[in-house]
Amino acid sequence: MTPKRNTRSGRRASGRRTRLRTALAIGAAAASICVGTSPALAQSPQYGPPQSNWESAVAYSVSAPEALPPGMNDFGCHPTSAHPRPLVLINGAFLNAYANWAMYSPRLHAAGYCVFGLDYGGPAGGPFHQMGDMRASAAEIGRFIDRVRAATHTDQVDLVGYSEGGLAPLYYLNVLGGSPRVHTMISLDSPVRGLSGYGVLAELSALPGGPQALGSVLPAAADGAAGSAFVSEMSRNGFTRPSLRYVSITSRADLVVTPGEARLPEAPNVTNVITQDSCPQDQVFHGSVIYDDITLQLVLNALDPQHAVPPICHVVLPLVN
Repeated sequence: MTPKRNTRSGRRASGRRTRLRTALAIGAAAASICVGTSPALAQSPQYGPPQSNWESAVAYSVSAPEALPPGMNDFGCHPTSAHPRPLVLINGAFLNAYANWAMYSPRLHAAGYCVFGLDYGGPAGGPFHQMGDMRASAAEIGRFIDRVRAATHTDQVDLVGYSEGGLAPLYYLNVLGGSPRVHTMISLDSPVRGLSGYGVLAELSALPGGPQALGSVLPAAADGAAGSAFVSEMSRNGFTRPSLRYVSITSRADLVVTPGEARLPEAPNVTNVITQDSCPQDQVFHGSVIYDDITLQLVLNALDPQHAVPPICHVVLPLVN
């Protein structure tokens, strides 16, 4: 007879797998929606309103796929002595820059940062991005960083990447030689060691033709999986480089990326932050991290540790913005 404790553990694991299957299904649906969409070429930046939750941000980005969040991509912005490096925000899988950064971008800009971001990773049109080959995405990120450096007359940038947007830049830093161009790398609930999907991706990989099927539909998902060739290549000589500062920030209530998958190896230039260590009441999940004021304060502290301010702690319910 199976002990009750094991039964409950099995039920919890089953629930996690169900949530991950749902998330992957939503992502696949997003991919099918955007295939074949051809956008109008924007003559000048189009800005949407700031947002306070991911549902409203995604809905607006679908209706206005060319929109940028307020404060982003002012190529006339000059970094100040207080914030001497431009800040490049890297969105996660499926999302565009607006859907991802409609809260962070205006607030970081108001804090005095020159904020930049891009839609990358294909397809070229529509509101959904970062679904293609992650090696190509890393190269695209590198070209954008060079453009930002040239426009702002700076040698280095700081990076903030959410979800897979914290994994793809590691390939740029470690394989494509980008480390001299970056001072600080901040990852938000990013599967920097590869995503297991609470066992879902492992189950899929074990199926005959499973990895090939996933790679043909969503190459970014295949590349981002734990144990993938992409992750192995990226980390062959270590996950980090000694010339950079690294800060990983993750939530124990994420439900998509585990803290172990988001945690970088210990090193003098690495700081791993758990949101609940600063605010136990903040049970922010994966989709809401980029619309959580407590997490944003942790990002601001990571960017400017000499002027760090403790987050104002308050209750954030699981699965709720």
